Amino acid sequence: MQSSRKGYALSSLKSTKSLNGLVSEAQFHAESPNKPIYQAFHWIVGALMAFVVIAPIGYHVQFIYRNDLAVQWGPWFNVNPKNTARNAPGKEMLPVAYFFFCGALPIFVAAVAYNLVKSRYRGPTFNWLHIKPLMLWRLVSIGEIIFLTILLAGNVVVFYQAILLQISFKKPMLTCAANAVAFSGLYNMVFLALPATRHSFWMEWLSIPWGRAVKYHRWLGFVTITSFLAHFVFYFVLFAQKNILAAALLPCFSCNLATDGKSAWVNVFGELSLLCMLIMGLTSVSFIRRRYYSTFKAVHFLFIPAMIFAVMHFNEILIWVYASMVLYIVNRMYSGSTTMNPVAIHQAVALADHVTQLTVKCSTTYLPGDVVYVKVPAVSKIQWHPFSIASTPLHTPGLLTVYIKALGTWTTDLYDYVKVCNSANVDPIVYFDTGYTPPPPMSSKYNSVIFVGGGIGVTPLMGQLMHLMHARPNQDIYLIWHVKHLEMAMQFQGWLKEVEDLAENYTGTMHLHIHVTQKHKGLTMPEDPKDGFELPQSTVKPRPYAHISTMRKVLMLFFAFFCSGTLWVYVRYGQKFITLDPAYWPLQYFMEFVSVVVGAYLAYGIGISHPYEGSYAFADDERPQTNSHAMPRDVFVEHYGVKFERADWDQVFQNIAAEKLIGSTPKSIGVYISGPKALGASVARAAACYSLFDLHEEEFDM
Repeated sequence: MQSSRKGYALSSLKSTKSLNGLVSEAQFHAESPNKPIYQAFHWIVGALMAFVVIAPIGYHVQFIYRNDLAVQWGPWFNVNPKNTARNAPGKEMLPVAYFFFCGALPIFVAAVAYNLVKSRYRGPTFNWLHIKPLMLWRLVSIGEIIFLTILLAGNVVVFYQAILLQISFKKPMLTCAANAVAFSGLYNMVFLALPATRHSFWMEWLSIPWGRAVKYHRWLGFVTITSFLAHFVFYFVLFAQKNILAAALLPCFSCNLATDGKSAWVNVFGELSLLCMLIMGLTSVSFIRRRYYSTFKAVHFLFIPAMIFAVMHFNEILIWVYASMVLYIVNRMYSGSTTMNPVAIHQAVALADHVTQLTVKCSTTYLPGDVVYVKVPAVSKIQWHPFSIASTPLHTPGLLTVYIKALGTWTTDLYDYVKVCNSANVDPIVYFDTGYTPPPPMSSKYNSVIFVGGGIGVTPLMGQLMHLMHARPNQDIYLIWHVKHLEMAMQFQGWLKEVEDLAENYTGTMHLHIHVTQKHKGLTMPEDPKDGFELPQSTVKPRPYAHISTMRKVLMLFFAFFCSGTLWVYVRYGQKFITLDPAYWPLQYFMEFVSVVVGAYLAYGIGISHPYEGSYAFADDERPQTNSHAMPRDVFVEHYGVKFERADWDQVFQNIAAEKLIGSTPKSIGVYISGPKALGASVARAAACYSLFDLHEEEFDM
């Protein structure tokens, strides 16, 4: 070990040998400059997405839709131009045509293009979308700003155009306001489901991780429910002024559904939909969502009757949300196709300081720092929890590792469950799902890279560090790791030993420094695991984790849109059930909804027919156990130069900056932070004094 400048000692490991026989970096990380064709396709995808966001506005602009496109498309559906009735035969297909050309078709093309490009270029779309501007205190990325700005502008314009259209019909002002705010809520509903799935190409293009995207799902849900509630309140006041509250808002069982009873039942269906939404909204507040997740999850299935009642209240809702509905179903099918089988376990260990190590076999590519979602049926049959990948396929080909600290009920139960499985000498039953937004790449412009980890937050940095040592053997790397107790670091001795071994074949300099912030608490004594776990008994054979192939994804996407669209048009064109009897309008609207859902799910057969594909060279099964090289406490402290104090970040960055500026042209240094927010804030303040450092912070907000 050697020390660097005064005020901050860095333990250094250095060698001049090169590493051979490993998988090429290009297979796993697109760090090279984008090829023009990929860049062009990404811009096309972005342009199509922007068009889809703007297109609903045109539906309310009379000179675009009502006075132009609807007139041109009328002959396609045998619309009689002399019949000005709103429900004239064929007119039911005109809004479908508008949202097909301005919604479904662009979304389908964008999704196919993005999946095809992604199969050849595994990496974020544009690096600048990850950047969090300093002027906004690094709270949101540019991708998030774009998403929020477009949605906000869209809401304003949709409301404005909708109220102008309502006023042109010479309706009462309360009615105009009620309908305009409803269309604003409907506009938000179009995008409500997009951030809610782990395979949303929209969020991936914008480089918004699912952990942050789901926050915008909650925001959109709040705005949508608030808009529909305002819509109800406006009409409630209007009906009260006319003294027809009971007649307008209560069901009429003796009325004719085709005539005098229709308006009342339309309102009742709207009330039922709003009630379902309000219940979902109330159970989605942080307190209930975090403490009573099973209740939150179960109640959230009310979105199905909420959508059905909404469509029966206003049939055009289905036209607006059709594309996002199908896309949501396809994204769910992607997850379902990859999670049909439990993953094949390579190693599952309950480490000393209440950390669970899960290493699974993996026959697909991934990037260090990716997020994987874990479900353990013995712990919870419904809960999926996100964790950062701590490995890299460049170092452990065919294997994927996550470390999970026991911090809550689920993670503690997982730790106990793995202990039970270890005692019984059986593998736990675990399901994985991944494949979402890749982490930002480490730019090749960096002269050096600094990793700052806090406690278990170091895990996403572990794979990135290993990846960098393989991919760029000449680059200087710093790992500064803050832990509360020494035991946290000591249980990762196996990984630290692998870093040392790799450093022997490394031409750059590996600086390793461990800081312990609290006094020794003593090694955690083994505890008896929690009772009540069922030992693994699965009739489904575990398999190495793998994504479904790009071709299979594209086929599922195509058949989902084709089958759902075909069934829907068949049911809707000519209003099949209403033609039989005008009182069958609820059945007509219900069957239209069913045709879309059933048609989309017909594509599921493509995903489940052969979900696991590809081959991969697996790492040696005889790899050493995590702590097979365990050192005594005193030896560990001396060997790694552990310091029992917090790092002086001002001094750290001053020393590194001075070292890198000596006798060379200044180059930027990447700083990757993962840990508590207080740690990130301290590092950011110290690094902000130098233009040399480029900060990236790992975070996961739920």
